[in-house]
Amino acid sequence: MNKELENALAFYESAPPDDYSGIEGKWLWFWEVLQGDFHETPSTAQVVTGTVIFMIPLVDQIGDVRDLIANCRKINKDGSDSWAWVALVLTLIGLFPVLGSLVKGCFKVVVFQIRRELFKAAKHMPRIDDAVIDNSIGLLRRHLDHPAVRKTLDAMKIPNAYLYMATKLSELRNNLSVTALLQRLDDLMQVTRQLFDSIIKWVPQSMRERIEQLWTLMLDVRSKADEGLGRALSPAQDCLDRIINRLRVEGDNAYRALPGNNTHVLGQREVAELELIKLKRPEWVDKVKGEKHSALADLPPSALKSIAEGWPDVSSASKNKSLRKAFKTFHKSIEAVEVSPGKRIYRVVDPGSGDNSICWMHEAEFMALRSKSQWRREFAVWKHWNENGEYVIYTVPPGDPLKVWQGTTATQIFKPVPGYKLEGGRQQIVLNPDDLSPKFVSPRQRTGWGYDDGTGDMRLDPFKPYLGLPELTHKWHMPEIKKEP
Repeated sequence: MNKELENALAFYESAPPDDYSGIEGKWLWFWEVLQGDFHETPSTAQVVTGTVIFMIPLVDQIGDVRDLIANCRKINKDGSDSWAWVALVLTLIGLFPVLGSLVKGCFKVVVFQIRRELFKAAKHMPRIDDAVIDNSIGLLRRHLDHPAVRKTLDAMKIPNAYLYMATKLSELRNNLSVTALLQRLDDLMQVTRQLFDSIIKWVPQSMRERIEQLWTLMLDVRSKADEGLGRALSPAQDCLDRIINRLRVEGDNAYRALPGNNTHVLGQREVAELELIKLKRPEWVDKVKGEKHSALADLPPSALKSIAEGWPDVSSASKNKSLRKAFKTFHKSIEAVEVSPGKRIYRVVDPGSGDNSICWMHEAEFMALRSKSQWRREFAVWKHWNENGEYVIYTVPPGDPLKVWQGTTATQIFKPVPGYKLEGGRQQIVLNPDDLSPKFVSPRQRTGWGYDDGTGDMRLDPFKPYLGLPELTHKWHMPEIKKEP
């Protein structure tokens, strides 16, 4: 077994134990990996990680064979189940080369949840539930927020992955036919047979018989595929149309979310953070039992006066969407202060967030931090807002001082599922990012806290070792365009 194949297998299962030693043991390992199905209860992180590594050619091929085997076994149980055939159609759609590796990977994220539901669906179910498609789009958001996918989107100059994906799938949908699906099925069957032949050379006779039995089952499914795919084509196209429409809605929403200095362009990490909390509640997260540092309900009159004198407008009526209602991140009071030229302020960032966002801290506050846990708890920063790992320093340039707001950070409640909170309590700064100049921001530096959240579970770490450490690269968002009334 060559090293490339061995490395690919390791993405699915850990290296074989001692009783799998030798070349024969490794091929037995390969056979067991191919027996993996869609997994009935994978975590969100497992789904996302799996689809990211499917961007690697050999890993991708093994994953396609695993999916085909799972589909064939499902159909073999009841060939009259149209939804089992629809699941196969969705698997085959992900194989069309016209989609390209990026869209293929994204499509696999979307259909993963749908296909799992189809495997559990009643045979006479009238239609795929809208909630299933909504959940699938939620997984796609998480996938698009992965650093490897972000980097690919940047390299391909794709500003809106949702609309790009909708366009590619629409082109494919217009040319989708039973003939085209059968061609994809035959191609994958050929790849599967080649893999089986490789395994047969090394495994015992009893294992060879099991391999041939599985191949016979798959050939039986192929013999029924003309009729089965024909029955499944219409409901599969309906499902694809609904996916395309949802992608267009997401694409439009993504554009509406972009004005100004929005630091998280695409992707929502709430789902992954909730999973982390449920798996093992991090030490910086508390269950809600009152709010020690409750947020301001209204902006005090003194602050309104300061806004009129040139301080950033953080009121509910602010024209700057990144600052609107920012006063609610403060506890009890909000103070208008000036940071003198030559003074330095600090901001913790992740590889995908912007250098020039609204939240900063004084140098003394940053220097007093001893851990990521302390930063998250006392500055009330949820993981889906900022993954952390790096920081930048801004030195106020010569000339006028920098007008900012400062005050105690308010407690933050976890909005997706109220019941968890971050305490707050440290002094924060809120400023208008448009008042900053990229000429006076330092190079990015690592915090030394790492890029994950210390769970010890690599499935929940968005920065996988095989991707290498993120580059310390500036991300400066352009100022908002001020329109004349």
